[in-house]
Amino acid sequence: MQSVVLEFENERALQEALVHIWERLGVSGELMTQRMPEGHFRMEVVSEKPIRGATLEKIGGRVLE
Repeated sequence: MQSVVLEFENERALQEALVHIWERLGVSGELMTQRMPEGHFRMEVVSEKPIRGATLEKIGGRVLE
């Protein structure tokens, strides 16, 4: 299992990343999202299979962990 935390500037970018992860990449595991007090959006992905660095770049957002 691999855990990755991404941060997005707005909700639209977060939604686009979710669609990309579920529909285009077929990542299986857990996805959690939350709005941060500063106004950013955070998504934590716990994937059953490893996600390559190049794939993370395509998803967008800023990698925190």
